[in-house]
Amino acid sequence: MKILNLSGTPFEIGFQHGKQAYEEVHFSIDSYERLFVDNIGLSWEDAIEEAKTYLDYIEATDITLLEEMDGIAQGAGVDFHDILTLNARSEIILAKNNSDGCTSVSIMPPLGDNVYLAQTWDWRASQARSIIMTKIEQKDRPTIQMATEGGLIGKIGFNSAGLGACANAIVSSLNSKKLPIHLGLRVILNSTNIDEVVGKISKEILASSANFLLTQDDGKDQKKSINLEISPAGVDKKITEDSYLYHTNHLCSRTLKNKIDTSKLVTEENSFVRSNRIRELIKKHEADTYSVNGEIVKSWLADHENFPYSICRHRESDISHYTDVITVFAVIMNLSEKTMHFMKGQTCDPSIEKHLKL
Repeated sequence: MKILNLSGTPFEIGFQHGKQAYEEVHFSIDSYERLFVDNIGLSWEDAIEEAKTYLDYIEATDITLLEEMDGIAQGAGVDFHDILTLNARSEIILAKNNSDGCTSVSIMPPLGDNVYLAQTWDWRASQARSIIMTKIEQKDRPTIQMATEGGLIGKIGFNSAGLGACANAIVSSLNSKKLPIHLGLRVILNSTNIDEVVGKISKEILASSANFLLTQDDGKDQKKSINLEISPAGVDKKITEDSYLYHTNHLCSRTLKNKIDTSKLVTEENSFVRSNRIRELIKKHEADTYSVNGEIVKSWLADHENFPYSICRHRESDISHYTDVITVFAVIMNLSEKTMHFMKGQTCDPSIEKHLKL
């Protein structure tokens, strides 16, 4: 698995990404081209046309996002619109009732010995070949350590301000032509603190539905965690209680659910099962006399209770790599120490493990 060290202007950062991860970018395009056809009957050409409808809002939000995507395209020798489509892939496929899965958890003192933010990323097995790690040094913005897919400029990670972001898709047919959620993740990681992020996201700038679990330890007085459930119908937030937060893939906010026609939401049983299980695991440790550490968090992400709806998700059958949902990778971020433990594959038996530090 490639670890990319990127720096310079947004275009230069993108160009280095595209050139160094040439194969992974092409893998991503191939994977999503097949996924769109197999799952929703959409050609790559039609997906590009749909992705173009987000261009104006992206440019109005932050033109450097487009500059970095242009750099990737030129570095990888593909068309700019191919990279744009990758970065809008959630809006294209999840808005059409496609399943997704992830389990996110935040642990803070006194329950934890440090501030932790962790998640499994459950998605199509075919995308495992596209996973890369990026360290992005940019002018006048925090340095970012991120686990992402080749060609995507925003995903799961943390920055030099001790601010981390995890994401859980909420499958919904609601959509607006605003900022795709993966680009929203990059906006978050470009930020210096949670309050700044809440100010940006509360403006309802996101194009589709998701939960962002944000946590920060800035090494001073900022130790904070927040769930932001976002939707074109509005934004709702929950600040940490009892030193932890967690989320899976269904909408929890009563405020938002009252605004949304439930026929527009796709809720699968596995999301409720995983949510209940991560809560159960956390509660088991609340009465313990010792603090939660990274190894305990890892054991939660490797949990197989309630299979096939377990937190650590395995293939249920011999279904195609392009349709089966498994745990593709997991991350545990220690935001107090600014480290990331990355595990490719199922957390119970990862094929690759990396320990990274900012």
